[in-house]
Amino acid sequence: MNGRIIKPGQVFKAKASDISLNFRDVVIPLESIPGVVTAPNVPDPDIKAVEVEYKAVERKTKGWFDVVDKNGKVLNEKALKKDVAEKLVKDLAE
Repeated sequence: MNGRIIKPGQVFKAKASDISLNFRDVVIPLESIPGVVTAPNVPDPDIKAVEVEYKAVERKTKGWFDVVDKNGKVLNEKALKKDVAEKLVKDLAE
């Protein structure tokens, strides 16, 4: 803001016109601002939650597994044994 860096939680004094429109939803005024109506933090009803699926897939080398998401992206760096891969799938699904 005008060359100043405002840190999270910092209290500062400024005119409403000095605060960029991009940041007005995250700046909380300490006093009411005449002519400005602030909307409560209500989730947008048009935004739908994305279902995430994980599964353990066996590698070409028998006995080793990867955990992949529904797009096929491998989530683990090293190969996992079946029981460890299934536990990871269960933990991610929670």
